[in-house]
Amino acid sequence: MPRFIEIVMFLAPFAGFAVWRLLFPQPLPPVWLVGGLAGFMVLMVAALLWLRQIDAQDASHPYIPAELHGDRIVTPDP
Repeated sequence: MPRFIEIVMFLAPFAGFAVWRLLFPQPLPPVWLVGGLAGFMVLMVAALLWLRQIDAQDASHPYIPAELHGDRIVTPDP
């Protein structure tokens, strides 16, 4: 099954290009499509920056990894 997913992920851009060429045979994509993709990209970048801000920790705090005590993983208190 993982091999099938890898093959599908590899072929997806080619299939998308083929569908685009079949649906829009003119040489340039329609303006609404370019605008929609640009808006999607702006939303994705904003979401990534927002998620990075949420997950970021103060730079002055050192990283303390979890420890293994017997058969339990113990995470330190922040």
